[in-house]
Amino acid sequence: MIKSRKIYRMKHFLEDIKLDLERNAPHYGDESCTICNGLGIILDPYVIPGEDAYKLCTCVEKMTLCDGDPPYEYFDPKDNCMKECPSKRARLALKKILFLQKLSGIPSRYKDKLLTSIDVNITGSENFLFAIDHVYAVIKEYPKNKNTYGLYLYGRTGTGKTLLSCIILNEMIRLYQIPVRYAKISRDILGKIRDTFNPQSEFYGEGRKIEEELANIEILVIDDFGVQKDSPWVNNVLYDLIDSRYEKNLLTILTSNEPMDSWKEISNGRVFSRLKEMCLEIHLDAEDYRLKKSRSIH
Repeated sequence: MIKSRKIYRMKHFLEDIKLDLERNAPHYGDESCTICNGLGIILDPYVIPGEDAYKLCTCVEKMTLCDGDPPYEYFDPKDNCMKECPSKRARLALKKILFLQKLSGIPSRYKDKLLTSIDVNITGSENFLFAIDHVYAVIKEYPKNKNTYGLYLYGRTGTGKTLLSCIILNEMIRLYQIPVRYAKISRDILGKIRDTFNPQSEFYGEGRKIEEELANIEILVIDDFGVQKDSPWVNNVLYDLIDSRYEKNLLTILTSNEPMDSWKEISNGRVFSRLKEMCLEIHLDAEDYRLKKSRSIH
């Protein structure tokens, strides 16, 4: 009974913060619509894998006076001229959402995951709930305050670090159409930069371009940070990236299996110093939710 009450409260808490975020985001639909809460754009939970999950809300379809194609205009016989369709802003926002989503690099498993996607049955420790609070705060505050602290989420495998970080990216795209990027440290950063030295690689000679894209994207998630820090070259690459984003005051979310302190003695503590100034450190110590979900009942 106690567990059921906790699950009920958690579910309603997530619904409440979703509603709060939607109320504070730009609105392109009908303010009185209870389906999209005024956003004009909804996420279809039943979409076929591989298809676009975002679509216009029915409230936008009802206000549409054009044929739904660019330049989103209609002929007004009363004034005898072409006018902007009331649905134009929503259609442009949807187009941008789909474009940014394709460029984001978010893994398929985590694409379209929002705060309400969190499994209330396996939310884990108090630290996980603390992390949810700060994920919510980042999503809400960042569009109004670019000085918002990033997050450094660390803990063992399966504690929800990647899920929470991707939720931030998905919500930033959905609510504010902000450019974001997900990058796995070994594959998308170090691996690609190493490949730029290989004449047979598609990334040959593009090392600077890759580094600049990661350094300049408005919001960046670096997943598995610290999994490789065994050479001066690796440490210099990571420091340059972190330092560049620090100087530009860009929002950075990091996930790691190790605490921030593990960087204290590396590169004379330069990476550690930057991380302390950029991010709030949160330890996720819950049980591996993948194992918890896959347990058999005997």
